[in-house]
Amino acid sequence: MQLTVVGCAGSAPGPESAGSCYLIETDRYRLLLDLGAGASGPLQRYVSPSAVDAVILSHSHSDHSADLTQLWRLREVTQAPALPVIGPSDMPEVLRTNPDCWTTSVAEPGQLEVGPITARLARVKHGECWATRIGDALCYTADSEPCAALDELARSCRVLLAEASGFDADGPMTGHLTAGDAGRLAARSGARLLVLTHLRPWHNHRDLLMEAAEVAGCPTILAQQGLSMAL
Repeated sequence: MQLTVVGCAGSAPGPESAGSCYLIETDRYRLLLDLGAGASGPLQRYVSPSAVDAVILSHSHSDHSADLTQLWRLREVTQAPALPVIGPSDMPEVLRTNPDCWTTSVAEPGQLEVGPITARLARVKHGECWATRIGDALCYTADSEPCAALDELARSCRVLLAEASGFDADGPMTGHLTAGDAGRLAARSGARLLVLTHLRPWHNHRDLLMEAAEVAGCPTILAQQGLSMAL
């Protein structure tokens, strides 16, 4: 199984990255976790739009969902089938009312089979937002303040892909993890690697890395567009 970071900027695209988007590939199956603003462009470096098999949409904010419409335009020219999207009940109306483009289903807590991928979803604290666990390999926090559901989902994961939307000095942050929160979550979960994402363009990302690494208890790196790793 392979993870590729397509976009890792938080709240708005940055000069070096589009909004949140993460490509999971296994057994020739391609799953996207989110498709935020601007991500459909760099996505084409890693996979043909027509080859995307499904999307798990964590929540409806534009930095996680905006480029689903652009992805469909890219798929349309190849006559690709409707794209399955699993996401929140308040996902954008355009997704729910165009069945020739998208087939949508509402996320529910618990196990989910997406092609050959076994995922698990948990509702976390950011409006209606869903964090995703892929087997024992990966836990993606999406956007959430610290909560019991996130702790349970992340427990014993190998790679924790966690937002770092600010510093402990800014917190506690409603609906978001600070870099320190991400590091402490990694320590509690026993993760082997912490990857910080949702990196806001106006923050010093190296300082975010230092804050998280001090408490994570495991190697800690920054997500960047094009980062790829075996899970």
